Amino acid sequence: METTDYFIAWIIYLLCGVALSLVGWKLLTRYLWRELAYLVQFIAMAVIFTPWYVLPEEEYLAPAVFVFVLDLITIDVTTSIRALIPLVMAILMGIVLTIILSVIHRIKRRKALAAVVVDDE
Repeated sequence: METTDYFIAWIIYLLCGVALSLVGWKLLTRYLWRELAYLVQFIAMAVIFTPWYVLPEEEYLAPAVFVFVLDLITIDVTTSIRALIPLVMAILMGIVLTIILSVIHRIKRRKALAAVVVDDE
């Protein structure tokens, strides 16, 4: 694979990933609780956008979920785990960010409700 083809493929993949994330966010916030929408969106973004090396000795990257599945099918379970580690770390970071954003959202909502209650009295 030539370097220009590699970069073009990544640009197309990233643009499609961003478009999918935006459409997913609009749908999730419309039909789910905000905290659950945060969680689902962060997990989806971690799966879509986490890269990993295709082969340990090469510098080419691919989405970690693709590397994991293809290594699992073609090579071995122990080899495929190398791509699963950054994916799990990205998902855990998404869960931590979900908790932080949920707490911030609840604090803002409580302040807004307290302001409305004070204004009514």
